[in-house]
Amino acid sequence: ARSGPSACVMTIPVNIITGVLGVGKTTAIRHLISQRPANERWAIVVNEFGALGIDGAILDTAGGLSKVDGGGSSKGDDGGVIVREVAGGCLCCAVAAPFTVAVTQLLRRAKPDRLIIEPSGMGHPGGLHDALQDEHLGKVLRIAATIALVDMTQVARGGALVESEAFRDQVQCADVVVGAKGDVATVADQCRFTDWVQTLYPPKLAVHVIARGELRLDVLNTPLDTVGGEGLVVCKPTPTVSSHGRLAKKLAATQLAADESNGADASPGYRGGEPAARGAPVRVVGGTDAFATFGLLFHRDDVFLKASLVTAFGSLATEATGAVVRFKGVVRVGAKEWVAPTVDPTSGTVRLDPVAWRRDSRVEVIVDVGGGG
Repeated sequence: ARSGPSACVMTIPVNIITGVLGVGKTTAIRHLISQRPANERWAIVVNEFGALGIDGAILDTAGGLSKVDGGGSSKGDDGGVIVREVAGGCLCCAVAAPFTVAVTQLLRRAKPDRLIIEPSGMGHPGGLHDALQDEHLGKVLRIAATIALVDMTQVARGGALVESEAFRDQVQCADVVVGAKGDVATVADQCRFTDWVQTLYPPKLAVHVIARGELRLDVLNTPLDTVGGEGLVVCKPTPTVSSHGRLAKKLAATQLAADESNGADASPGYRGGEPAARGAPVRVVGGTDAFATFGLLFHRDDVFLKASLVTAFGSLATEATGAVVRFKGVVRVGAKEWVAPTVDPTSGTVRLDPVAWRRDSRVEVIVDVGGGG
């Protein structure tokens, strides 16, 4: 076997493109196909909730495609794009052996430069992320930008669809949110979408608005500011974690004072150039004269203990009546489990709700520094 840099295995970027039924995922993928570099070979896995596989057929006729049937045989002459249909059910709910085998076979036969997955509009992508990073696929695949298409008119109207678990999971798991149907959305719809997307946590790496499914190719290569790696590090927050609120106030006040003396703006916070190492989080301080923020960004492989998190967040919840205005976070607590803290408004107790986020762990505290007085 060869050794040295030349023996390095190049991982294949995989983009997951999510969205509820009817948002225009297939149309967007067709537009991406039309921009495919001539020297690249793409593999596309299409999962439909129905049994007929119509979306796969539409992509198959997008031009210059080669289709792989259930047995893996290739049809067509070009082979620039290979489409694999998985009709019926949901990839995100059946991500065990059948999905792993199907993707493995597709990678071996197609040898693509990029893999694009379109889950069912009713799918939950968190489990899909987990499957793509298992001990087998994780060695050959690199999860690039996960993209959630959102109908801006639906966001403006609200209702059951926007409040559904599938919609919430798709948005939580996404690195990039794309406001779709800009050709029919009103100016008011787009303004409501903009206001809504700014409330998301963790904040998205990029937000785009498109019309007629015209998604740009460069969105697939949106830079990610998080890192992964092999192995897990268990982090147990100390009982003094409740001091994060006081530490936030102290650090923020120091930072703001330094900025003021230097004639600079408020702390710029995390800029993506300071990746967290396992067991060594990056501290992020920012804010304004009135409110300061203190955050910790952890490596993806840091895994926390639920009991310690409940204690830590419970201490912050108690402090929320004083200097701590608000706290939020997404934290990994298992091999395939991330949670976010939620405070019960009646009892004041903290519960850990599962979330679809799969990138890193992060906690942020917002503190009143009394700058307005």
